[in-house]
Amino acid sequence: MSVLTWLATPVLFTAAVLGLIGLGGVLLDADWRVALSSALLGPAAAVTVLLAGFVEWRTVRCRWCLGVGYPGVVFVAGLLLGDVTLRPAVALAVGVPALIVLAVLIRRERNRVIPIA
Repeated sequence: MSVLTWLATPVLFTAAVLGLIGLGGVLLDADWRVALSSALLGPAAAVTVLLAGFVEWRTVRCRWCLGVGYPGVVFVAGLLLGDVTLRPAVALAVGVPALIVLAVLIRRERNRVIPIA
């Protein structure tokens, strides 16, 4: 997995989940708003930590600085953005393209050939 794909994963994951929650709100014609919170960005940080082991890091220092620091930044962003809310239709509009991009990235990674030494 490339570093850029890894860096984009929590943003795409968060937007895709926002879109799915927004879809539920649109289908139910709900009057509630979709919130960015640590409950949403916490799992995004966890996915980022899990995927860090599959990244082709250039140096050990990058692995430690980015591999540990970036998921922490994502989680702290969830704590800081806890009061930001979106209407379900807006969340759906943001989430659908992110879900498509995330699906393309996953498919590309699954079809990648890894040479055997």
